[in-house]
Amino acid sequence: MRNTDKKRKRLADDQDWNAYFEENGKWELNGGRQQSRLFAEAFCEHTCISVEQGDTLLDSSAALGDSLPALRKRFPHVQLIAYDFSSVAIRRAEQRFSELATFSTKSMEEITDNFDIIYSSNTLEHFSAYKDKTRALLQQCRYLCILVPFDEQHNGKDLEYNPYADHVVTFRHDTFDFLLDEGLAKEIFPPQVFRVPKAWSWSTKDRIVQPLKNIVRLLLNRPLSRDQKSILFEIERAERNS
Repeated sequence: MRNTDKKRKRLADDQDWNAYFEENGKWELNGGRQQSRLFAEAFCEHTCISVEQGDTLLDSSAALGDSLPALRKRFPHVQLIAYDFSSVAIRRAEQRFSELATFSTKSMEEITDNFDIIYSSNTLEHFSAYKDKTRALLQQCRYLCILVPFDEQHNGKDLEYNPYADHVVTFRHDTFDFLLDEGLAKEIFPPQVFRVPKAWSWSTKDRIVQPLKNIVRLLLNRPLSRDQKSILFEIERAERNS
């Protein structure tokens, strides 16, 4: 608990987050670059969104930009834009990928331009106010693509706000149906659930070891460990009233 509390304080402001994204900082040491790439590759494999030449695609939390090569390969004719609230992350991303996209230091709350597609990867699970953030993002695009952990639990229970936890929301197939109920979404395409090995799901070793450990957990009446999966939501915004 104490170590996590220190982490929370360390990442409490822009200066701390900028340090997180510095070269050889915690983002890289924790495998953030590989995760960004693998999540983007998984999105590109499963997305059903069709684009036209000149469409705009925003990665709203681009970090160091490692999603961009996969997005460019999958959508060669779109205009790629990368935002992140960390100025250090955006500076480093632009240094590496300036030929792939345009860059700007902006948080999700500061997005005011309109885009054809917004791609939000593994971000909303960090916010208990994910509904407000989703509403705001959807107002700025035609299609909102959200990739988050699927059915994530802690000790067998749904996640909830905890100041010491990184993830505070459990997402399931119907999580974003409120957008339909509120008339903000025209359609939510059938959500897709899949594994993202080496980024979020069990490793090959874990797929052998964890089921064996689950036998012991069951005997000890402890919560079972589950192979983690991701879920992709693709949401079409409702027509705006003129």
